[in-house]
Formats: sequence, structure tokens, C-alpha cells
Amino acid sequence: MLARDWLNTEDRFVPGAELFRSDRAFTTWAYTISHSQLLLRTRTAWRDGCRQSRIDVLFKPVQAMKIRIEYDGLVIRCATSAEEEWIRADNTGLALDAWCLILETGGDHDYVVTHAVGWEEDMETDRDPSKLAGFAPGSDPNRILG
Repeated sequence: MLARDWLNTEDRFVPGAELFRSDRAFTTWAYTISHSQLLLRTRTAWRDGCRQSRIDVLFKPVQAMKIRIEYDGLVIRCATSAEEEWIRADNTGLALDAWCLILETGGDHDYVVTHAVGWEEDMETDRDPSKLAGFAPGSDPNRILG
């Protein structure tokens, strides 16, 4: 996995293509309506005597989503043509240039319709702000969860 990547151009979103994969557990960490940002995050647990890195995955701006609170392993891929048809049929009014992304975990599928997705792996703590996302003061997860 790359330590950091940001995908927001058409050439990066090929139908069915896998964009991201991790066997780590992710939590839905924050969502803000004001910037339409969705942040998924791994926790920095200790494993085999070593502190694990933190991985943030940010979707921005989000137009529609069907997500869960926790993912035990996560694969993000572009929707196939058939999946995109189904997602767009269930969510009218989506921008035609928004990407339908499938989130897979344990054989289950969720989705996010967005214009960009990116991730960063670092050694910050769970409560440190994301380097990818800027949250308005009233919706900053550090103020809410702190």
C-alpha cells in the first residue's frame, strides 16, 4: 500500500478496478455535511510489541453513501457498470461525474458516491487531526470526541 495517495482524475477510476486494500479494521470516524467529507480510520493499537500505524481514508465530496460503523478489513474498488446502474437508480440526482465506489468487507458490500478518495498512513495517534481532512470547528471529531 502507498503511504499516501489521492485519486480524483478519470484515469484512476476504471470500472471494477481495485483502488485500496487493507486487512486492518476501519471505523467510520467522522462525517461532516458542510464539506461532505467522510473519514474512515484505523486505530493505532499495539501488536506484537509494536505500535501500528494509523490509516485515514477520506471521501470528498460525498453525494450518497451506504456505510457501516466498522469494517473488518477493507477493499475499495470502482463499481462495475451494473453496480453503478443500481446505485444511481436508488439515488436520484447524482452528478454524472461522481464516482460510485464499492466498499467490501467480509463478503458484504457498501458504497460511496464521491468525486475523490484518498488515504494516508502515518504514526499519529487516534485523536490527532487527519492530514487529509479539514473539519469545521463545530464538527471537528477531536473536539467532539476529545
